[in-house]
Amino acid sequence: MSDENHIPEIMASLRELNHYLVEAGVLLDVGNKGLEFLQMIATVNEFGADITPIHGAWLTIPTKLGLHHKASDFGNKLFKPKGKNVLAMDNNNGGLDIYFILVKHVHIPERSFLRDGVDDHMWSIFDSVEDDLNRIMNRELTPRELYEHIGLKLKGYIKDNIVLKVNPSNAPLTIANKGKDDPLVDTGTMLRSISYRVIDT
Repeated sequence: MSDENHIPEIMASLRELNHYLVEAGVLLDVGNKGLEFLQMIATVNEFGADITPIHGAWLTIPTKLGLHHKASDFGNKLFKPKGKNVLAMDNNNGGLDIYFILVKHVHIPERSFLRDGVDDHMWSIFDSVEDDLNRIMNRELTPRELYEHIGLKLKGYIKDNIVLKVNPSNAPLTIANKGKDDPLVDTGTMLRSISYRVIDT
């Protein structure tokens, strides 16, 4: 039987737990829009939003023809047909191609994937922390590694929630543009932006 006293070392490790915190969410700058844009999109989906025009009378919602463009990209080729809330272009076959739908208001419903990703799995996280605390007491794990484990779990739960969350559904025009009703996944950029970091406090 060893006479070695590990209590001071264990107590120091337990105190060290107070010197870290973990953040999880939209943390990686992927794609070509920038991290700030991705975080704005995440916030709008997380809490919902009501959008009204700021510069001008209408919001311009692209159809497939206008996708990834602004109305101004087309110069003076687009026009608003009388009595129609659209921006269109002559298709040279006697008809019109609609590039944008004009609306006064857009409501984006709340699709909480960050909070739900944590809240729905809180007991699993607690169980993991309890197991890791026992490992710290047995000198098998460092305090920072405990936070790394929490971060990895949060990252996985949030990513799962992005893929699995299907309600509320996309609007019909959004479904037509995306070719699918997958509210939180389009190109996968936001999904790839999910990560975590352990911070020394």
